[in-house]
Amino acid sequence: MRPLRLTAALWILVAPVSAQTPAPTPAPAAADLRPVVALIAKGQLAPAERQLRQILAQGGGAKARGLLGVVLIQQGKLEEAEVQLQRALGADPALADARQHLARLYLAQGKEDQAAVELRRAAETGALDRDLALKLAAVEQAAGHPALAERQLRSAIDRFQSVEALLQLARLQSSRRDAAGALESLRRARALAPNAEDVLSASAQVALAVRAPVPAILALEPLTRMCPTVAQYPYLLGVALMQAGDTLAAVDPLQAAERLEPDRALTLVALGLALNGRKRYGDAKPALLHALQLEPENLEASAALAEAEDGLGELADAEAHAARALSGAPGHPTANLVLGLVRMKQERYAEAREALERAVAGDPGSPKAHYQLSLACARLGDEAGARKHVELYQAKLKEIEGRVNQIRAATGLAAGAGMGP
Repeated sequence: MRPLRLTAALWILVAPVSAQTPAPTPAPAAADLRPVVALIAKGQLAPAERQLRQILAQGGGAKARGLLGVVLIQQGKLEEAEVQLQRALGADPALADARQHLARLYLAQGKEDQAAVELRRAAETGALDRDLALKLAAVEQAAGHPALAERQLRSAIDRFQSVEALLQLARLQSSRRDAAGALESLRRARALAPNAEDVLSASAQVALAVRAPVPAILALEPLTRMCPTVAQYPYLLGVALMQAGDTLAAVDPLQAAERLEPDRALTLVALGLALNGRKRYGDAKPALLHALQLEPENLEASAALAEAEDGLGELADAEAHAARALSGAPGHPTANLVLGLVRMKQERYAEAREALERAVAGDPGSPKAHYQLSLACARLGDEAGARKHVELYQAKLKEIEGRVNQIRAATGLAAGAGMGP
């Protein structure tokens, strides 16, 4: 249990009843609880407890009982604290701070469902403390109530400039496919904590999730310098560079990640794909074979290995590995691309076009798939189709070149040239 914080919320427990609230009969003067609050602030919990019990014996009200519950929490007397807080809320359900303390108590006891009930009730009567607003946001998101989760996160952002709330909001926006909103939340988080590792890491992962590689690279490039022994960061940097289309620049960080964690299949597959992109098929194949040794059912590794084998002229093996990937994922873009390449070399152009059309459907941004599809169309006498996919190939190359130049300008990273067919 964390120590009691003497915030404005605590003084709600000792504030006098509003003069606008009519009393049907004259009531005794409310006990002055400020001396007790002062004792709590000094850590003098036993004297504070004695005074509160004396006040309650003399007819003290719900606020004194709620404050006693707070003191008992601080002393570790959780069962008695729960009783006192429940009695205080039974007498005055509007004691929002007492309700928040009861929610914290339930959380400390692992009573998540009861804590959620109290958090929702507290939120109905007023704004929650920062930590509880974040907790309720997580509860609502897990319960499938994203709008209610967003309400709590925005409240924490507005009142506390909470970086953690901004990161949670960015993840929520990403899950709702609100890329622009997620990137704006990340921008605000980085403005508040520009060098925090958790902020940079979350920024990169959310940016990758919404397919915004440039912001991801801007977060990951400093992370790889700040944390040179963490393999995840150069791995993600390589993935971001590949997402941007710069497979040339992706190889170095992926090799660095592989040196740090040589037996991680994800890294080996990404490295194999990047090496394929540089037409270094002989270097890609061992990495991909290693990935399959680690994870024999990895469809991405099978498809990437098929691409390497096709590049090496090992058509039978390439076809077998592509078929293996397609058996588990019929729309897999890399596997369909390889199957199309194999069929082109076998002069089975109609089958090649079908496979390459599936490759383009799976990855419309792939220049290589559009280029090969243009060749298949040309072989079949489809001049309009060939012309269409040549133009798309050229357009995709220009998009990649633009992103690579943007990365260069923003980070100063040495980026590769455009990607050829």
